[in-house]
Amino acid sequence: MVEDQGHVTIKEVAQAAGVSIATVSRVLNHNLAVTEQTRKRVTEVMRELGYNRNEVARSLKVRHTKTIGIIAPELSNVFFMEVVEAMERILAPMGYTMIIGSSNDSVAEEKRKLQVLIERNVDGLVVMPAGAEGDHFLSKAVANIPLVMVDRRIQGLEVDSVLTDNRYGVRQMIHALKAEGHTRIGFIGGDPAIHTAGERLYGFYAAMEEFGLSVEEKFVLHEGAMVQSAGGKLLQRALKEPDHPNAFFVANDSLHLGATSYAMEHVQQDIYDRLVFASFDFLAYAPLLKLCHYAVAQPLERIGQEVATLLLKRLKGDREGFPEHVMLRPEIKIMTANGGRPFEVKRVVGD
Repeated sequence: MVEDQGHVTIKEVAQAAGVSIATVSRVLNHNLAVTEQTRKRVTEVMRELGYNRNEVARSLKVRHTKTIGIIAPELSNVFFMEVVEAMERILAPMGYTMIIGSSNDSVAEEKRKLQVLIERNVDGLVVMPAGAEGDHFLSKAVANIPLVMVDRRIQGLEVDSVLTDNRYGVRQMIHALKAEGHTRIGFIGGDPAIHTAGERLYGFYAAMEEFGLSVEEKFVLHEGAMVQSAGGKLLQRALKEPDHPNAFFVANDSLHLGATSYAMEHVQQDIYDRLVFASFDFLAYAPLLKLCHYAVAQPLERIGQEVATLLLKRLKGDREGFPEHVMLRPEIKIMTANGGRPFEVKRVVGD
């Protein structure tokens, strides 16, 4: 029997309650064989004595910790935290606790955080990859831990994933800008080697071709992580060109915030008044970003639910359909108060 050394022990609880150690153990493990009267008496004694189960010691015995390890590129990104909150609404009632760490968009840091979570004996892993490298997810230690990747996939890695249909969302943004009258559209994104950034860049090229619009390569701007500082820097680079377009597709909310902040602080009023953004990601503050006319709203609650459901399925030992890749269709938002105009959303084959 596992006891918490230096604190109230299960033996002391049993003696105070006038029951056996085995009975206290059944109460702790919610065994239905214990009568309600006995359960209440033992629970009351534990409360009076201040008994706390030693979960670390217990995990060594039962070989699971009821913890889920989560690694995200940046904790300041509202998208990731809303997905995590949606997961918690399902996992917490099941008794799971989440341990959350940031890779800071660094594969090296991602490797370090992964090792920390493995050493903490997490039961499952949820990872939003920092880059295209994935060899560290192929170790024997990780192979025995259910893993779900969110928002991004790594080529060649056979794991469950939950993604948003990026190309569909970008297609609708380019269509919306064209319907508003824009024929020159720039692109602000991230390193194409990262799955999400690459999908949105390729979606941009495909949509521009589909709608008969010419791509001006000097205004297709992307580098590194999709963070706020990059958004401002890339917009600045575009606006330095005297013949820059007025419309831009921005590949995520962090870039969007960075580009908007730069425009508000540094761009001349006559140029600012002509700028129009269409952005991937629609979060609570999106309507306040006045340059944004259209946005792609990812189903954050649904993403979190799908991740939690997949994880619980694997934790139960159910390997049916592995690896499973869930692809969710985003919603298109029109910010009419900012100048966005209603348009007919383009249907795709299979709709």
